Amino acid sequence: MPSEHDPSVGFQILSHAGLLIKGAGKSLVFDPWLVGSAYWRSWWNYPPVSRELIDSLRPDFIYLTHIHWDHFHGPSLRKFPRETPILIPKSPARRMKKDLIAMGFANVTEIGHGKTLELAPGLRLSSYQFYPFTDSAAVVECGGATFFNANDARVMGGPLRQILDRHPRIDFVFRSHSSVNERMCFDYMDQPSRQREEHGSYLSDFADFARRSGARYAIPFASNHCYLHRETFHLNDTIITPPQVEAYCRTRGGNLPEVVSMVSGDAWSAEGGFAIAAGSWFTDRDRHLDEYASRQADALGESYAVEARTQASLDQVEGYFRGFFRAMPWPVRRLFKDRQVTWVLSGKTVGRFWVDLNRGVVRELAGTDDELHPLQIHTSAYVFRRCVAQSLFTHLGISKRLLFRCRRADAKYIRLLVILFCMYEAEMLPLRKMLAPHFIAAWIPRWREAVLYGVILFRRALGRSFSMGDYLKSGIPRQPEPKRTGIPLFPRPAAHKRI
Repeated sequence: MPSEHDPSVGFQILSHAGLLIKGAGKSLVFDPWLVGSAYWRSWWNYPPVSRELIDSLRPDFIYLTHIHWDHFHGPSLRKFPRETPILIPKSPARRMKKDLIAMGFANVTEIGHGKTLELAPGLRLSSYQFYPFTDSAAVVECGGATFFNANDARVMGGPLRQILDRHPRIDFVFRSHSSVNERMCFDYMDQPSRQREEHGSYLSDFADFARRSGARYAIPFASNHCYLHRETFHLNDTIITPPQVEAYCRTRGGNLPEVVSMVSGDAWSAEGGFAIAAGSWFTDRDRHLDEYASRQADALGESYAVEARTQASLDQVEGYFRGFFRAMPWPVRRLFKDRQVTWVLSGKTVGRFWVDLNRGVVRELAGTDDELHPLQIHTSAYVFRRCVAQSLFTHLGISKRLLFRCRRADAKYIRLLVILFCMYEAEMLPLRKMLAPHFIAAWIPRWREAVLYGVILFRRALGRSFSMGDYLKSGIPRQPEPKRTGIPLFPRPAAHKRI
């Protein structure tokens, strides 16, 4: 790496998790969700991406961190030439590569955990996998600058130490900061007035991670989305915004990197520093959301119409669960003895399907009752059928296009079912699949992660609750070093600072 900074080095925020890095005469794009929506019209980029920005993109390389649709977005990827080199993490599951090849992308390179690929002289990308169902982070080194795109990967403990030991001088760290899981989709029968999940842990996790990285600047990232579907619009108030992250980190102090709120179109270059446009996306968010939904009314209306005329049949439900039953280990199936799951699927008619995971039986019901059916999953028949067709029930909870109805004490069975869907679709069930040579080979370099999970499980067995902050600590706190590379510090123009 050159010791002097290259004035051509820079980055631009493209979208929710879309990032463009330029340098060494090349351009690298991460996770280009650029057009339309994701997760069955539920998720939309916020703010929307300008047509000019989309049309300007001519990437030399595209890196996809993982398979979730807000990162692996088919309609956006199809806008790029099929000969574009696509880089992906070498996951134990081979779904990403198969899907890309099916889309016509023949130049697909898998990067093993901890491996570095020299994309051009002076431009290097290192990939680091994390999470059992495989997410990934990446570090890009170019022209004296180091960019750590942690994205959705909640890297911590030994796996994070590995990254920071190999890349001790981080200039920019990009990380998500808001919840995308299914926790907010529970409707507890015995606690109907429950409170939504608390934001504090996500804010503190971002701050702890940013401090541990020792970066100069921390960019709240991969959470710049909104909900426009009529079923999920009310969840917009659960999204943590970049200015909220920035304000929280200002109160934390303690050698945190400078947090910079950036949205689509905002950029930084080694030559000119930050270029952040003024805007009211967060100071007048409710108005923007209403206007956004109005502009997309036709697309949303078409989706509502399609869902209204779709229904699911017993054969379709049985078709998916037949393979799912066979893949489940017998001891796990026994956990669902007398705990059948009832799917309630809205559409042209309301379909109700009783699924006995223990005995491997599916039945159609005439109606549902909370006493007789205490574990319920409500979604649309259209969404259910798309999950079946694409074998991607792992996307259902992320979409927020569902509702789990159960007693609070029984929520653990719903969460177990979600994990089993993830394992099944990540080629981890039947369990013998984890003995396949490619699976073992992918996990050997990730031994630190396996040790981390062992420590977490041991602590839980001792009755200790999980806190990510516990695994973001180190004996010697990493702190920003103003003169460690050739890149100058660039404060944001005060007039452009979003608050």
